[in-house]
Amino acid sequence: MPRVPYGSFSERTVIRKGMSIPLPDDLDDVTAAAIANPGASSWGALTERAHFKPGQTVLINGATGVSGQLAVQIVRHLGAARVIATGRNPQILERLAGLGADAVVPLVEDDGALEESLKAQFAQGVDVVLDYLWGRTARTALIAAARAGADDRPIRFVSIGSVSGPELDLPSAVLRSSRIELVGSGLGSIPMDRLIESIKALLAAAGSGRLTIETRPVPLAEIGSVWSGDDDRRRTVLIPGAAGGSAIADEPARGHGRHADSC
Repeated sequence: MPRVPYGSFSERTVIRKGMSIPLPDDLDDVTAAAIANPGASSWGALTERAHFKPGQTVLINGATGVSGQLAVQIVRHLGAARVIATGRNPQILERLAGLGADAVVPLVEDDGALEESLKAQFAQGVDVVLDYLWGRTARTALIAAARAGADDRPIRFVSIGSVSGPELDLPSAVLRSSRIELVGSGLGSIPMDRLIESIKALLAAAGSGRLTIETRPVPLAEIGSVWSGDDDRRRTVLIPGAAGGSAIADEPARGHGRHADSC
């Protein structure tokens, strides 16, 4: 990663050659900058931690965020037979069908109702859960999976994020009475060289619009105007030295050794 004091909020920085990735010619700079971090969260989890195989069924818990929406596309791209998405935003849940989700489960406040909805999905068979939420919703999903007990098949439950809370109170019987395998995915659980390979594969798959992400290019000089955040759900991309927000998207940079910093 960057060594102090060289970070990423700068016009230029210093990186090690082994921490950079050649960019595909059919991938524009803004998309490459926006998609690497959120996309790698599910790509690495699937390929390195869940040992996903084409034809399996994947449930994405917390699919209405940027990373979750990408996860739906990535799971479908990698050959999932069925994709189930959960989330709180009803408008985005409706949109997920167009991104590759076969079924959606709204995350309602009533734990009992949510458990029944999730049990119906697990009863049909789920091989992998990608969890971006943890906390209460992950607890309900784990209990629903254990009680459904479909096909006596193992379920690889992969914790990626903790939007709903950093902790959960889980009855030990959930793990003792089921074939749920609980693992985590992130820096530390995936070796750095494998993480870089995951990002490289992700960027190759993203070329020519095969994976999409909504972006908002902003000149680095205007970082103060967007730093406090708002309800804009697009991925903000800071552009060093750019006088205009979108010019870099059309900048011809093919075949000139463009590289993505793995950070």
